[in-house]
This record gives sequence, C-alpha cells and structure tokens, in this order.
Amino acid sequence: MQNTDHEEHEARMLNLMRNALIVAGHEMGETGDHWPIIKATIYQIANDYEQVKISRNVDEEMKIHLYHELGEMERHLPECADDLRPKVAAELEKLREIFDAYFAPYDESKIPINEDELPPHILRAREIISTLEEPDA
Repeated sequence: MQNTDHEEHEARMLNLMRNALIVAGHEMGETGDHWPIIKATIYQIANDYEQVKISRNVDEEMKIHLYHELGEMERHLPECADDLRPKVAAELEKLREIFDAYFAPYDESKIPINEDELPPHILRAREIISTLEEPDA
C-alpha cells in the first residue's frame, strides 16, 4: 500500500512540474522559440520517470526470482557433500546478505543530490519554473 502512495505522490509531482512548465511557458508568451524547449523538457522528465518505474519493476522481478533460487539452493544444501557443505552454506549466507542489502527499503529523501551531475533538462526545468517566482518576469 505504501508503495502505491509513493507512486501516486510521484505522479502528482510529475503532473505539477508539467503544469508549472506550461504556466511558465504561457507567462513567456503564447508564441516563441521557448515552446519547443519546454515541450522537450516535459518529455525528457516524463521519460526519466518511466525509466525509473521500469527499473523498479525489474528490481521487483529480480527480487522474486533471486530469492526463489536462493531458497532452492538452501533447500538442497543437505544433499551437498559433507566436506563442501560448510563452504557452500557460508557462500549462500553471503548471497542472502547481499540480496537483503540490495533489496532493503531506503528513504530516497536521504540520498544526497550532486548538483553537478543533474541532467541538463532538470536544470532547464528549474530555470524555467524559477521565472514564475520573479516579479514582472
């Protein structure tokens, strides 16, 4: 349920950004060379969001299959040769720790953003939307 709330929040934020860019475009004038840039920026940000959703879905599928396979290997551990069993068990435990770490939930708001690595279309969106904050822009 929480994931759905997060996705709905992201979709609302994407729509808010889109609307802000359109409003900023109207403030700049109904005609002009700014519209192709605004439309491209909206498209690129929406495309980024789609790629993030795809990546999340891939991770969810990987999680299902990787944990299933790990469970199968652990289930067959008793069939392993006695002299190899401790080493295999230790390796399976390492894999479980790696999987648990990779798939652990995290707070995205705590991830630092390196301003120097932001894509140009994000910087452009910031600049365009900032025109709404300026008086007489």
